[in-house]
Amino acid sequence: MNNFITIIFSKDRAMQCDLLLRSIKACTDEYMNIHILYTCTSDKHWQSYEKLKLEHPQAKFHIEKSFRQDLLWLIKGYRYVVFMVDDNICINNFNINEITNLLESNPKSLGFSLRLGVNCTECYSLDCKQEMPPSVKVKDDILMFSWVKSESDWNYPLELSSSIYRVEDITNILIKQECNNPNDFEWKMQAYNYWYSTRKPLLMCYEDSRCFCDVINKVQTVNNNRCGTNIEYSIDSLLTRYENGDRIRYSTFQGFIPNACHEEVDIEFEKNIFIKKDK
Repeated sequence: MNNFITIIFSKDRAMQCDLLLRSIKACTDEYMNIHILYTCTSDKHWQSYEKLKLEHPQAKFHIEKSFRQDLLWLIKGYRYVVFMVDDNICINNFNINEITNLLESNPKSLGFSLRLGVNCTECYSLDCKQEMPPSVKVKDDILMFSWVKSESDWNYPLELSSSIYRVEDITNILIKQECNNPNDFEWKMQAYNYWYSTRKPLLMCYEDSRCFCDVINKVQTVNNNRCGTNIEYSIDSLLTRYENGDRIRYSTFQGFIPNACHEEVDIEFEKNIFIKKDK
């Protein structure tokens, strides 16, 4: 059995999930053991995921039925879990086996963030500047720092948009907290920051971000998070383009260095990649 499982949370975003899956393939040659936990709000969106399944047979798709129980079932038996969300984009090479080995040898580290890096000088969600805390280099281009007294994104150790954790730490939270969706779960995770602050006060990351969230739209209504408002990038607009065979061009993101974990970056399309056949 693999040492780790990758779980991608997705809702009504087949187009963006497709981009994430292609970006993962471009940034690592590992078998990522990808499982997509998804849900939809319309028949057209359900149909778009059927297309997505055909285009990405290496991934395993699971319809969300009971979020908390689904997640507990998926991570059971693994030692590490890689969390991602469907508006993530991988932008540079990473190695999960290397990361899990570092977590093995650094038990005081709560996890490993693919989204943080010295380039993250701004916090998009709080709309403010932020400073990276003092750090030490643990290997080549990998840093370790204390998240406890850090600020903004550097003080947000438990999150779902491209971080790696020990399954036992995530299970400890899930078995004690009711949660109905990814946003709810991430919010409940924050209640454990204090508990982990004395037990696992460290976090690791690459010097430069390996992943970021392109916040061009929003599907959830749980909170009022910032996001882009370009109508061309709305959920409905992207669904129509996806149905018509268009895909987001990945090459524009390869090697991209964001200035924040979340950033609004314009996308380009490759048209008619998958031609819609008449019935």
